[in-house]
Amino acid sequence: MADTPPRAIDSRRANNHGDGLSSPAVRLPFDIIHILLDFVESVVDLVNFCSTCKPLHVYLKTDSVWRRACAPYGIRDFRYFGGQSAQAVYTQLIHPYGPLLGLWANDHPFYGKILEFSLFPGDAGEQAGIIGEVWTSPSPAPPDSPIPPLYVRAVKISFEGADPRQPPSATNASVRVFCDRGRIPTEPDDPPSRHLSSLVRLSATTLSKFIMFYRRKVNLPDFPPHISPWLDRTRSLPRIPEIPETTDHQREIIKIYPAARLPAVFVAPTKVTKPPAISIRCPLPPDQCPCHALHATALGFANLDTRPPRYYPLRNDILPGVDPASDEWTVASLDGLWYGSYGPSGTECIYLAHYEDRVRVEATKITGDVHVPRGCVSWIVHVPHESQRDRLRGYWTTVRDAEDEEVPRRVFAGHGTIAGEGFTDIAIVDILAGIISEDQIDIFWTEIHEFRTYRRYKGRSKRS
Repeated sequence: MADTPPRAIDSRRANNHGDGLSSPAVRLPFDIIHILLDFVESVVDLVNFCSTCKPLHVYLKTDSVWRRACAPYGIRDFRYFGGQSAQAVYTQLIHPYGPLLGLWANDHPFYGKILEFSLFPGDAGEQAGIIGEVWTSPSPAPPDSPIPPLYVRAVKISFEGADPRQPPSATNASVRVFCDRGRIPTEPDDPPSRHLSSLVRLSATTLSKFIMFYRRKVNLPDFPPHISPWLDRTRSLPRIPEIPETTDHQREIIKIYPAARLPAVFVAPTKVTKPPAISIRCPLPPDQCPCHALHATALGFANLDTRPPRYYPLRNDILPGVDPASDEWTVASLDGLWYGSYGPSGTECIYLAHYEDRVRVEATKITGDVHVPRGCVSWIVHVPHESQRDRLRGYWTTVRDAEDEEVPRRVFAGHGTIAGEGFTDIAIVDILAGIISEDQIDIFWTEIHEFRTYRRYKGRSKRS
């Protein structure tokens, strides 16, 4: 249905009253003002502009203004938003929670997790909203076949009620956050598929994680560290009130913690400040909500830090690869999110970034394992000098021991990180990296004499 233009303005009355009606803008035809509103940089600017006088404020009630605001997010069909208007969809859902869209990485000790928010358009069986899916991967993974992530729904933000079987109400313009498994109960005795939860915006913190063994303390990598190429600093946090992160820590408690119950993870302040973050806070205990395990993999030892993990915006540079045989190939062609096999620990995600000197590539673990945790540099390779290339390719042929395979055009040497359980007995070992194709890297770990395959994450075509 077309918008009904605001009634014509009596210019004589406008000139006789100091209510802003003498502004030339309000004398323009409705269609012209509608076009001018397209040049406003943000909806906040639009609201401020239209709030300067009553006649312009009328335009905030026109449906097409809010439909245009939702269009950049791909929302053009509003049938499945529970009868809500385009204005309600934008102001209650998209404006406050739109910055969530994309990838987030959490700081859960050792394992970490990736949470992906996307818009769910809705259908005849379920309302539209923003859903959050946790990346998971089975263990173990074959050395040469890392498994792409599986996506498990854990969060939904929508206009729905707690019971998905209840019909939508157009009079309810409140957005709720749910722990949501994406399954609608079909029988009266079925357990609910969702329950109310909360998504909070947390302030910066100096707390870091450690693990205490008997008479030995191990620092887990800061997440994120002071310099972190994977952290997407261009993205903003959701537009909701920020609450202060707790300053409680266990630096003194761990000193008197029973030795028989060690090792144990604890938190204490450091000199590294972590930026503001988000967190999912479920009111139910872990034995009543499976979402706890999705956000935080169970550890094999005590964890004194009971806080839910903090999530930080993760860069998702899905870039087209460049053939390593091409003269256009550079180490910058490897930048972005990859996933690779870590044997018994399964498939893990790493972020590749090149140094500014363009002669080194660093792989940082976004998800990790009980040996080498998230946030640790898994490996670094160096671009060889021209005089070293033939020697490295010859060495590759020797260790690969596969006469029918073509030797990669580019073979790099470097070093990687291995460790014992609990990030103990850390060792830096030699590795050899072959750029197999634009989307595949094979790493030879000399210490275990085994090849491991890494593949570029290229997104997904549809939601699982």
